Amino acid sequence: MKNIDLLKNLNNKQKEIVTEIRKNLLILAGAGSGKTLVLIRRIAWLIYKENCTPKSILAVTFTNKAALELKARITSLINNKKKNDIWIGTFHGFAYYVLRIYYLEAGLTKNFQIIDTYDQKNLIQRILKKLSLKDKIYSIENIIKYINNLKNNLFNNKNINIYKNNFYNINFSKIYSEYQNLCKISEVIDFNELILCLYKLFLNNPYILKIYQKRFQNILIDEFQDTNDIQYKFISLLYSKYYNTKIILVGDDDQSIYGWRGAKIENMNHFLQDFDQVKVILLEQNYRSTSNILNVANKLISYNNTRLKKKLWTNADNGKLISIYFALNEFDEAEYIAKYINKKFIKKNIKLNNCAILYRNNAQSRVLEEVMLKFCIPYKIYGGIRFFERKEIKNILSYLRLISNYNDDNSFERILNIPKRGIGNNTLNIIKNISKKYFLTLWKSSLYILKKKKYLKTMSFNALKKFVQLIKSLKKNTKNKPLPIIIEETIKNSGLWEMYNINCLSEKNFTKINNLKELINAANYFMKIILENKNKLNINNNDLLIDFLSKTSLLTEDININSEKTNNYIQMMTIHASKGLEFSEVFIIGMEEGIFPNKIFFTDKDINEERRLAYVGITRAKKKLTLTYTKKRYLYGKEINSVPSRFLNELPENCIKKISYLKNINILFKENNILRKKKYFIGQIVYHQIFGKGIILKIEILENNEKLQIKFDNTAIKWIMSNYIKVSI
Repeated sequence: MKNIDLLKNLNNKQKEIVTEIRKNLLILAGAGSGKTLVLIRRIAWLIYKENCTPKSILAVTFTNKAALELKARITSLINNKKKNDIWIGTFHGFAYYVLRIYYLEAGLTKNFQIIDTYDQKNLIQRILKKLSLKDKIYSIENIIKYINNLKNNLFNNKNINIYKNNFYNINFSKIYSEYQNLCKISEVIDFNELILCLYKLFLNNPYILKIYQKRFQNILIDEFQDTNDIQYKFISLLYSKYYNTKIILVGDDDQSIYGWRGAKIENMNHFLQDFDQVKVILLEQNYRSTSNILNVANKLISYNNTRLKKKLWTNADNGKLISIYFALNEFDEAEYIAKYINKKFIKKNIKLNNCAILYRNNAQSRVLEEVMLKFCIPYKIYGGIRFFERKEIKNILSYLRLISNYNDDNSFERILNIPKRGIGNNTLNIIKNISKKYFLTLWKSSLYILKKKKYLKTMSFNALKKFVQLIKSLKKNTKNKPLPIIIEETIKNSGLWEMYNINCLSEKNFTKINNLKELINAANYFMKIILENKNKLNINNNDLLIDFLSKTSLLTEDININSEKTNNYIQMMTIHASKGLEFSEVFIIGMEEGIFPNKIFFTDKDINEERRLAYVGITRAKKKLTLTYTKKRYLYGKEINSVPSRFLNELPENCIKKISYLKNINILFKENNILRKKKYFIGQIVYHQIFGKGIILKIEILENNEKLQIKFDNTAIKWIMSNYIKVSI
């Protein structure tokens, strides 16, 4: 292959990356800048121009999918017979590869196995039982999270006590030690232990480290902004001045959105400080988006002061202005999008796959799903599950169905031991056998068993008795109550709320809690429609729960029917799931304080990551971008007035077009435009000497001053004159 082929159609910065072999490189690759193409060309250049052997190249990505794609594209470009000697894979894959060879030196057995999260949960359950600790107090998911964090940050059971917060205590130290011992006895290791074991292997066995330093003299790491402490230490250890190792790290600090799972954006600065002869190359030319989209993205991310500076640009034209739609509520927000899709895509026979709807939290998909079904627009939840098919939603719906109808065997079987109450498969099989023998429902079979008192052992008998009493109690206590109250009380009294809310620090549990709250929102809206149409609809109040459950079943059936009809659908997903994807048109909904940025994030560091997440969402769009927010929204079971996201105030005026459900848009935005010119604006973060940090909710313009309504971090809401407030820096 000729050199000219490898440099064809590359811009000057890309050519520099491909051909620079004297220095280590830190590539700040902006969104849509063609980094994958450059990595492939770089590897080919090393082989054809620099005569490097394929075996000397190590290319590390963060997902197996990315590794397979990179490998496929490289093998199609390179004709070298030994092209398969290039090692391409993930950090975990490389660790597994080495540890299989040097298992003895790593303190492992020859047949060691890797356990997944499911297996970890089973181990923790066994340990809690052994230590007589209740899993209602010690959340299994949080324990796993802390164990993973310890290993990612190079901690072990000898110095565990120096890593403290409100959860770490003597009991966790015991749990961790038991976990490590049980893994050793069972000859298994978890994913995070893989890299930790590799790091210790290299650190404690210099001769083994030397083998791999000598082999891998060309190291390429993709998505470097997502590395954690142990991964950075591993990279540093593998690097060798003696063997003249050259490292290329490719990443974008502006797209670092995984801090919640241990990624350290600071590793980019560490690399500049710790390694010699590092050359920084900026890939700023974007081949995806229009100028207006990039200008909006650049302006937004510029508010993150600690970032490594770069500015995306393109040869493409300005394109359409970014639309900001002010909706009355979440249904108006969804219907605006549905009507637009119907007009611009369906009626013009344009593929729906070119359009995506992005949101901050999974729970936001419910209203979108309902409205898409109403307008007969096929959709797919990318990287997730449709709202009414989510496990926690199916669980609570099963409780509600059993309360409404004791004869619902499917619901009975689903929730019999959710949350866990000591009713195992043996008890269920006995109930089923009695049911089959006497032609009874599972509920009546249970009543029969409790009456006869001879089929179950004492512990199982008592557990079943408590379950039956619980269902009867739920039915009695929710009788004649409003639908949202029925659902809320059932969630709490069934134990589901406690099960998901224990030490609710994990992203997974937080999402489940939000989904349960969103179901209450759905019930509130359902009630609102019923009350508005009570003269038109002949519905008995006592039948509301049954009607609501019927509606959810019909929605689920509609989803199943629509999903079978076509492969052409709107894609709906969280912004996290959208990373690495691109679409002609993108909608980002819920641009409101408490949603985006998320209400659980208060520190400047957290807000910076939320802003980076917004940046990622914006840069998914190629041709058209629409951001939406609402005047009011159902949250936490009640309708509240929304506050526009501070991120909307950070966008350049000349690149946006404002649209509203109101007719007179100019009047609507007059106040916002006046406030934008002032020192203070709605959604702005400010400080008070006594109350600390807060966010501006409302502003009253006085003759010589401004009066600010501020929600402080301690949840207090106060009116304060602006001269007592400092602007957040």
